[in-house]
Amino acid sequence: MLRKAFDTLVMLLRPGMEDNYPKPMQPSGLLTPDEWRDVYRMAQRHAVTGIAWDGVERLQSEVPEQIHTMPADLTGKWFADSQAIQAANRNMVKTAAQVQTSLHEAGYDSQILKGASLAAYYPQPTHRQAADVDVWALQRRAKGSPLKMHRQALLAYLQQQPDTKIGEVVYHHIETTIGNTEVEYHITPTWLCNPIHNSRLQRLFAAGPLNAEMQEVYALLHAFRHIYHDGMALRHVMDYYLVCRANREAGVQAPDTIYRQLGLTRFAGAMNEVADDLFGQADDKRLSGAARHLLSALPERKVSSRVQWDYPAETLCVLPWRTIHYLWRRWKHY
Repeated sequence: MLRKAFDTLVMLLRPGMEDNYPKPMQPSGLLTPDEWRDVYRMAQRHAVTGIAWDGVERLQSEVPEQIHTMPADLTGKWFADSQAIQAANRNMVKTAAQVQTSLHEAGYDSQILKGASLAAYYPQPTHRQAADVDVWALQRRAKGSPLKMHRQALLAYLQQQPDTKIGEVVYHHIETTIGNTEVEYHITPTWLCNPIHNSRLQRLFAAGPLNAEMQEVYALLHAFRHIYHDGMALRHVMDYYLVCRANREAGVQAPDTIYRQLGLTRFAGAMNEVADDLFGQADDKRLSGAARHLLSALPERKVSSRVQWDYPAETLCVLPWRTIHYLWRRWKHY
């Protein structure tokens, strides 16, 4: 049952990832009301409720008998959720613009990260679900300074903002709330547990705003982080797939050299296989072991030790290195 819900959800997501999606919807048999509820719950778990609704609307026009088995209360709830996601996204875009304007006036360079940034790769950006606004902010006059100095300066700036409530302060970001919107101010977009790879990564980030190549690297890293926290979601696979597709169409080559420098070659390979298997045009469906492990963990969005141990070049000994890096961040940086 879980696999059927997952396959149906993937089918529903495809039209929301491409303008004028050319392929017909091909569900594998009629879904029962309970199976539709499973699909909806899975869409919620993977934070793709809004985009999946695009597929439901497409299915309604192409295979209406399939929609007839969806409970009426679920249809109404799903539609309402999609409208709420769009409204929340419009509010977050407005907040992001205000935040960037304030930062610019205060002498900061900034760039919107993750949700609002990756949404631009979707045909309907407001349909991509996001929980908060993530903004990368660095003082123009202090470029090249250690991350600790940037964090202290940014924290001092935020403490002067009357409408900003400051939450947790960690190695890579400062959590705040502005009105009803959560805003994370990033000192660095992300990190790696391996100290050598992390040092290389921070030097790459220090070069300035994310260009097309680094946006692809960051989409991969964002997915990688979730493997070790709350489990990777279909949304992360979709983000990475769409960034890669846009880059290849624009003539931007895959950043294989950067992946080698950061010890992420194996994970990048697995992600490419999984993304192509779910959303691409590949005829050859033979997957590597790492890709199979990743795909098997996706439906339940599990934090799988088997998946974690597929990438020793980054994590070394997984739990020991993560613990060491956590203690190092606590001692050294905040």
